[in-house]
Parts: sequence; C-alpha cells; structure tokens
Amino acid sequence: MHVHLLRMRKQVLLVTFAFVVALLLACSSLVASSAFGMSKVSAATGKVIVVSTGEQRLYAYENGEVVYSTLVMTGRGSLPTPLGTFHVFAKLSPTTFTSPWPEASPNWYPPTYINYALEFKSGGFFLHDATWHTVFGPGSNSWHYDQQFGWQDGSHGCVAMPLSAAAWLYDWAPIGTVVNISA
Repeated sequence: MHVHLLRMRKQVLLVTFAFVVALLLACSSLVASSAFGMSKVSAATGKVIVVSTGEQRLYAYENGEVVYSTLVMTGRGSLPTPLGTFHVFAKLSPTTFTSPWPEASPNWYPPTYINYALEFKSGGFFLHDATWHTVFGPGSNSWHYDQQFGWQDGSHGCVAMPLSAAAWLYDWAPIGTVVNISA
C-alpha cells in the first residue's frame, strides 16, 4: 500500500512538473516574441514589410518575393520616421489620430480620421492611409506642392500611403509582421 502511494505521488509530481514546464515555455515564447520585439515564428511567417525612406517606397515580401509595392510619404526632417527593425503590434480600423502637440505648435494637427493603421513602434508610429495627401514618393517627405491640397510637408514620423495601399496592407499583414525601415 505504501509503495502504491509513493508511485501515485511520483506520477502527480511528474504531471505537475510537466505542466509547469509547458506553461513556462509558453510564457517565455510570448515574452520573447512580443514584449521584447524578438521574433521566432509567428502568424506572420514569411511576411516582411520593407520601407525605404530614400526611395519613399514600401515593399511587402512574402517568402522572399515582393507581393506588393507602393509609394509612401515618411517623416519630415524635424520629425523623421524611425529607422530599424520593428513588428506590427496593433491594428486599428477605423481610428482617429489626435495630435500630441498643443494647438500653438507648428506640429499640431486636428483630430484626423484614419481608415487603416498598423502600429509598429510605441509612441504613435504607424503605417496608415493619408487621404489628405495625393503626392507620395520621392520628395514627399519634405516641403512640396499637392495639386489637390496645396503646400504640404512630410509626415510626423509615420509611413503614410494611399488609401488603397493601406487597405491592402491592413488585410495582408497580421500582428507580428516584421517592419524594416532603412534610409
């Protein structure tokens, strides 16, 4: 009888140990992939968004092949788009952007309706549509003339694009998609 109880305790301990190990592995995988921006394999496997601030162009890659490309507008000189490797961690559709700057600031903007937004860096850095622009591509990230909307500057650090491009990207890119931004 005593031996039988010892075997049962041993089995319970082994099952408990296995459960705790599995739980720790699951949690460490979540922490490593989301909180610290490290990527193992996610739902975005094989998907990468590449933005060239020099070309003012976005490329969407799937399994090493370009599947989509669009002209974009990145940050103006005083509010540049951050360079580096990031991950999409939030998707909003629709949303309203609210200026973090006071109304007296030259960077202030009124509450702005956005159809599709993918946040890639905390602090409000998004890939999003910009329906108040019609000029994208080289030169759009500095002072330029838009035939429809007049004189404009580059973005406030986001990667802005036409509505159709943002809709496509929003549908294609899951949370966790890698975003590489280079000059």
